[in-house]
Amino acid sequence: MTDSLFRFGTAAKLYYETAGKKMPRQLDLLEEWFPSFIVRTTETDGSVKKEAYYEDREFLIHAVRYREHLYSGTSDRISQITGRLSGTAKGNQEKERRTAELIRRHLAEVFVSDPEAVSFLQENIQRLLPAEQEDLMNRLWETLFDRTIEETEKREQQDEYEKISEPAAFDDEVFDGLVYNIIYQLHLQSYEGLVNAYLWLMTGSLLRNESGRLLRMFDSSFHPIAAQYSRMIPLRQKLHYMLFPEEYEPVYGGDDGESRFPDVTWYCDHCGEELNLQEGFDDHLPYWQCRRCG
Repeated sequence: MTDSLFRFGTAAKLYYETAGKKMPRQLDLLEEWFPSFIVRTTETDGSVKKEAYYEDREFLIHAVRYREHLYSGTSDRISQITGRLSGTAKGNQEKERRTAELIRRHLAEVFVSDPEAVSFLQENIQRLLPAEQEDLMNRLWETLFDRTIEETEKREQQDEYEKISEPAAFDDEVFDGLVYNIIYQLHLQSYEGLVNAYLWLMTGSLLRNESGRLLRMFDSSFHPIAAQYSRMIPLRQKLHYMLFPEEYEPVYGGDDGESRFPDVTWYCDHCGEELNLQEGFDDHLPYWQCRRCG
């Protein structure tokens, strides 16, 4: 059985294997995807080995760059912390587990409070995912889509004990929100959608349940599909509605075919396009995808 896609190390590995690149060491890996957010590089001439350290009050790992790599020296604690964050640590080091949780909590605070953080990470992922390499982007899109659906199916087969027995296990609500947003962004079939999908994956796999705060803050694509029937709708049904909307009959709130809100002009939250003018638009519908930007 493959490792969970929603482990940070596995999510990163998917990219490097698809791109045919060597995966960096753990500290370098964290720094590559979340530059300056987790690891602070201590100033050095690059020729001196110095053991990395962590202080709870700063929520940052301090390490030196030695021979082009971030260096943790012989610090078992730093290895355990990065292992907890990336999902590769073995053993039961409670102190390091709690340290990883502190870092996650702090990062969630940063993302929620700093409006520039998400934009900065989007630009960083754009650097890692070169738009001009279309073949690579298409392979990554297909692999990420297939693996996300596979992960959803695998979770459906788990019982409650299996769901909660994994270290830093996901709550159902957080898992569903991450999956839906990844598939939603991929469904846009655009370069920007791929970047956003990978940002959701990497952030969610690193922050685990703390990413629930990001979902509530930044999520604009998790629509309560068919909420008129039930608010506890399985994730698979929400995904199916999004991917195959033609198979569903619209459910109207009124008895006539007239506009539900005749004096209201609706605009897309993303691009500002006037939705009333788009073919097929009806304000009785519970969901509408902008024909201009998706």
